[in-house]
Amino acid sequence: LFDYIQGKNKYNEKIEMTAPVMTEVSPSDGPFCASSFAVSFYVPAKNQADVPPSENLHAQRWGVRYAAVRQFSGFVSDYSVGEEAAALQASLAGSSWSEAIKKSQKAGDTKSSYTVAQYNSPFEFDHRVNEIWLLFDMDESHII
Repeated sequence: LFDYIQGKNKYNEKIEMTAPVMTEVSPSDGPFCASSFAVSFYVPAKNQADVPPSENLHAQRWGVRYAAVRQFSGFVSDYSVGEEAAALQASLAGSSWSEAIKKSQKAGDTKSSYTVAQYNSPFEFDHRVNEIWLLFDMDESHII
């Protein structure tokens, strides 16, 4: 992504960085399987009508989604992300949101994927803001 926003795209256009930078994590199924990661960011409004194309990257439009969110501070690590994702899932246990998340993940065959949202530059050391997102769809009649 860094090369892309620095102008290594088909329009040779620098793109303003936005926050958050999101990493979708799909944990592996076992000890010898690799987890998969997809990193993305919001394209600035001025570039959305004609997103600069690039090799190995693609634009993605999101529809309406719901998210269960847990905020945490500090630098993101594999350990902290796992701990925060587990804490978010535990806090939702038995709720209508937990059921909606399970249903959405089953429908999308994403098992236990989650998204890590990071809002700060890597050069900011204090007051860092991060979030764990569990994205889901929910029938409007179930919203509290």
